[in-house]
Amino acid sequence: MQKIFFGNNQQSRLKSLIKSIKPNMIFLVTGDKSYLLSGSKKIIDEVSMGYKTYRFSNFSNDPKLEDVKKGVELIKKIKPDLIISIGGGSAIDMGKQINILSKNTKDIKNIIIQKKHLKKSNIPLIAIPTTSGTGSESTSFSVMYIDKKKYSVESKYMIPDYAFIIPKLGNKMSKRLRASTAFDAFSQAIESYWSINSTKQSKTISSRAIKLIKENLTKSMKGNKQSRLHMYKAANLSGQAINITKTTAAHAISYVISSKFNLQHGHSVALTLGKFFKFNMPDSNKKISDPRGAKYLSRTMKTLYKILGFKNSKQCERYWYSSLNKLNLVTSFKKIGLTKQSDINYLVDKVDNNRLQNNPIYMSPESLKNLLNDLKKDR
Repeated sequence: MQKIFFGNNQQSRLKSLIKSIKPNMIFLVTGDKSYLLSGSKKIIDEVSMGYKTYRFSNFSNDPKLEDVKKGVELIKKIKPDLIISIGGGSAIDMGKQINILSKNTKDIKNIIIQKKHLKKSNIPLIAIPTTSGTGSESTSFSVMYIDKKKYSVESKYMIPDYAFIIPKLGNKMSKRLRASTAFDAFSQAIESYWSINSTKQSKTISSRAIKLIKENLTKSMKGNKQSRLHMYKAANLSGQAINITKTTAAHAISYVISSKFNLQHGHSVALTLGKFFKFNMPDSNKKISDPRGAKYLSRTMKTLYKILGFKNSKQCERYWYSSLNKLNLVTSFKKIGLTKQSDINYLVDKVDNNRLQNNPIYMSPESLKNLLNDLKKDR
């Protein structure tokens, strides 16, 4: 089971953990400029003093097969006893993939595409997020792009052995990145709540995350230190929740939006999520995907509205998009450059069907097209 440590003063605990592992070589997977800017380098320099280290940061924001292969080759060459992955979601995802795939090196491309069983790595992995959004430090899956196509890499063995949540590492995030990552966590928590894979445990975790974000989103953006601590906690909780349930339709659509229109991930997810407050409420014209049925789903959606502090889907949607606008995240497709019907068709064609299948209401290509066309209108 993963061990999670939370708080701004974790250096001594991290240093003690490294000492107990007794590594001959530490392999660092980090962001590039953010490694210095966030204060990560200062912490790592302090806790790794006296140990040999090798830093790998030469990879793109979205983990690509070529980058992962480079990392795996380095693991084979350097033979580290410990991996520390520190940075945003991409850096942590990269560390998770490099770690497990270093034990599955015969044909990585084929292993991922065919979703073959992954062997467990015996190298301990410590994940330290510097953004308050992805929750990747507590999930057992990640994204990889192969020939510009998105694949999900999943295994119970991918989850990092240790997660250190150190909120001060996010103090230098830009306003846009802080807003985008906040809505990534918010979206993950909400999608987990209505996912067909939800459980009593996941709903408890996701509802805690939703409440924390709702209460602290605005204050954290204004610099309130306590609220920023709460946002980091909520982000980790959202990661724990989707580790049980996986994400749903809004995330399924987001990957191709991010790729085509160069939008930050959390912003891309949030663009469509507001529409699902209504779409995921069952009625006689909709096909229910959740095996627990329409009555269960109706109760779930009504409870979700209450958790957010509202009575119905219309109020939730209004709150969602007004919150995005207040944080200067555009809410219409026209403003991100999506104006053609061919763009809508492209998004429908390229949607991630694996995540789409987790949505509680079946989404046909036609219903997805209708939802996207509605968003094409100016707000």
